[in-house]
Amino acid sequence: MRFGVFLNQYYTEDGDFEATNLYEQVDLMECLGLDGAAVGERHVHEEGFIEPITALSAIAARTETIDLATMAMLPMIYDPLHLAEQVAMIDQFSGGRMRFGAAIGYRDREIETFGIDMDDRSTAFIESLHVLGRLWNEDRVSHDGEYWSFDDVFVSPKPTGELPVWIGGHADIAIKRAAYRGDGWIASASSTTEDLRHQIGVYEDALAEFDEDRDDHEIVLMRDCFVADSVEDARETIEPYLLRLYEWYARWGQTYMDEHEITVDYEELAEKFVLGSPAACIEQLREYERLGVDQVYFRCQFPGQPQDTTLETIERLGTEVIPAFS
Repeated sequence: MRFGVFLNQYYTEDGDFEATNLYEQVDLMECLGLDGAAVGERHVHEEGFIEPITALSAIAARTETIDLATMAMLPMIYDPLHLAEQVAMIDQFSGGRMRFGAAIGYRDREIETFGIDMDDRSTAFIESLHVLGRLWNEDRVSHDGEYWSFDDVFVSPKPTGELPVWIGGHADIAIKRAAYRGDGWIASASSTTEDLRHQIGVYEDALAEFDEDRDDHEIVLMRDCFVADSVEDARETIEPYLLRLYEWYARWGQTYMDEHEITVDYEELAEKFVLGSPAACIEQLREYERLGVDQVYFRCQFPGQPQDTTLETIERLGTEVIPAFS
């Protein structure tokens, strides 16, 4: 398996988080040999949120080896030509390290603000991915669709090679969409081990149905993570920050909350989190490896969490956990 970090982008009223904190984190990640850094997308967020395209541009200029990914952007809220140019330029700056992760989203405040009705977001998402793929891979593009129309346009310079597209989704229909329209599927951080067993089966069956080679597709898992000497120590350090994030999810009405309890149940940590001693984290990751996960991205800084504890858990991931999978 390959391993990366899903970087924190949340500001808080009472915290000291700054965008430039990410520089120190990605420097450490690259020094330790981690494989990737990913960012998400959020808009109209009261406390503040780091914009992903700008962030990845800065990180691309600072790093040399780690993959850069969006996990995940909402492509239908953008003009496809403009977004295609921005993503292609990050790929150019990074020497081909860009991966484009996308999802349909769930928060109406973030989607309808940009003129896309929630009931239309799925069809707009599919059209936007179609146009983006053509712009990145074809010399010239003409398109007359429901949401966008272009006559003889192109992106120059293009991505350095074939730019991987990862698609996030929790429901079966979204997972099948990822198999049909992307190069990888991003599994939800909320999925239990049993969920993953079912979802990976759905994804691999869909790949077979569409005559796609499984080896050409990535299963990318997001996991909340903290490494300490024990589960008790990890919980003591991380609980208030982790709970804050889940409280925000409840406020936003995240779709999976209908299926999983909003409150964090620490008796079921093994089901949803990579948390505890290095040995416990390795054991949980081995289970994901057996299920067929190709890449794991750890979310190890939560809203309000200090920089020093974040750097400490990245260090322990890189020195005490990930080497077990070399």
